[in-house]
Amino acid sequence: MKRGKAGRAAAQKLIDRARFVSFHGFRVKSMGDGACTLELPHHKRLERPGGIINGPSLMAAADCAMWLAIKGRFGMDYDALTSELNTAFLSPAKAEHVYCTARILKAGRRRIYGTAACHSRSGRLFTHHTVTYIRPD
Repeated sequence: MKRGKAGRAAAQKLIDRARFVSFHGFRVKSMGDGACTLELPHHKRLERPGGIINGPSLMAAADCAMWLAIKGRFGMDYDALTSELNTAFLSPAKAEHVYCTARILKAGRRRIYGTAACHSRSGRLFTHHTVTYIRPD
């Protein structure tokens, strides 16, 4: 896997082409061996009543960040599938950019387990996620 700017650029190109996440406009902020941080830019279309960023967008950020963390560990051509995503909503993200950092905690023969956290630029926590991916046969 390419490191630094080259790895970030390859990951950004991948998510820019991926139709299933294009709606959100994610930006890759950092990527490394088993870790990734995405930015979810604030858009009015992501707000629910009251100006709060909707939960499904935060969950999509966690899932996408983990997907890229896996690619950061195993290579951009490697694929794995979401098996389980658990989310705890801790505080609202209101009319601001959201950052989501995912980390692989354990990569076994069949399952890859990690966590993701959506937070503000200053580190205020919005959500905590546990994520399990399964390696395809």
